[in-house]
Amino acid sequence: MAEMRKVRKAWVVSVLMGLGHMRAAHALKDIAGGEILMDGSEELCRPEEYKIWKEIRQTYYFLSKAEKMPFAGKLLLKLLNAIEDIPSYYPRRDLSTPTWTTRYLAYMIKKHGLCSSIVGRIEGSDLPMINTFYATAVALDNLEKKAKDNYLLICDSDFNRVWVSENPKKSAIKYLAPCTRVKRRLVSYGVPEERIFVTGFPLPKENIGGREKLEILKDDLFNRLLRLDPNRNYFNIHEKTVEYYLEKKVPQKAPEKHFTLMFAVGGAGGQANLVKDILKSLKKRIRNGEIKLVISAGIMREVLLEIERYAVAAGLKNEIGNGVRIVFDEDVYRYFDKFNLALRETDVLWTKPSELSFYCALGIPILMAPTIGTHEEQNRMWLQEIHTGVKPAGSVDTAHEWLFDLRNTGVLAEAAWDGFLKARKLGTYRIEELVTEGRISTGNSPLER
Repeated sequence: MAEMRKVRKAWVVSVLMGLGHMRAAHALKDIAGGEILMDGSEELCRPEEYKIWKEIRQTYYFLSKAEKMPFAGKLLLKLLNAIEDIPSYYPRRDLSTPTWTTRYLAYMIKKHGLCSSIVGRIEGSDLPMINTFYATAVALDNLEKKAKDNYLLICDSDFNRVWVSENPKKSAIKYLAPCTRVKRRLVSYGVPEERIFVTGFPLPKENIGGREKLEILKDDLFNRLLRLDPNRNYFNIHEKTVEYYLEKKVPQKAPEKHFTLMFAVGGAGGQANLVKDILKSLKKRIRNGEIKLVISAGIMREVLLEIERYAVAAGLKNEIGNGVRIVFDEDVYRYFDKFNLALRETDVLWTKPSELSFYCALGIPILMAPTIGTHEEQNRMWLQEIHTGVKPAGSVDTAHEWLFDLRNTGVLAEAAWDGFLKARKLGTYRIEELVTEGRISTGNSPLER
């Protein structure tokens, strides 16, 4: 039987700028008919526009790796934080006045045609447009002929004023918020509440299952909790609650002695150097079968080669593919598919607080690596507010000690459960419902959000 042709129900537009914006778009591939439009790509941009995007991207990756630079690193990080500056929440005040970043974006759109190629492709379309990066949404907002609806998905728990157009009251952009903190921030930036929809971050359906049953998520979380609580410190208190929500009977003994840690290297490869120390610290535990390590290397081959060298140097060459697995693909969408598959067997996710912070909703505790940029600092605070973000209890070289203490005392199991209960997990389904039906259905249960 011929494969059924996928129907596009919305334009989903991302940008070649790190992995976060593309990861969010990939989760919405069904509504996009399987095709994500990638602004900043050579295929879709005019030559002069592609040159601008290339320069922006090179600057972004350079600043993202600033911490590796012994002398200029601190200065460059200050520059990055200045560009991404997020004002404090309190005291509450009107922050709708355009900033220099807002004005500069408008200048680049009007004078240099930034995003003009991709906006021209969908101009006048009768389909809605979902953007995972602010520039394309703002560029479309400046057109006389617009798409049916112009949605902008926020990919962090807090964000810079540049995500909102110069005149938010007159703008037609509708915002998709991953959490209530984002809604509060949008209101302070002058966005009317009727154009804000708290949907949750779009998580991969292959890690959730159906919207009603959440069968994949429940199965994976149940098995994860068993591996994260070998001494029953967590289950002694919360066993009945787990059985109620996951609809499974908790056995009296954990079926496996090992657990799996994933370390996610950022899209720019800025924290690949931490892999060296993690491998060195955990190598005996890996050899003994007490822990399996998955390293998410991203899409840059130089990062993959660097990680392989670290594994060999740590004496773990024979463990590559067994106790040590590396998730990598130069095709970004194949990489996301591999990552999502590996995530199903992951018990702890060690990552800087990027967009992956929202993956705590799958019931995965987030072990927080050092932040890069003020938005990641805000994500760190959000993770701690909902009790699913865990700070390393010691230096990386002692991870073979404190990581197992966090597991044996039930701390990681509790963090996994808190993420499942408190973070929104149905973002993909709710965005699809909103865009296609114009409404969002929800409920009071954690399983309905």
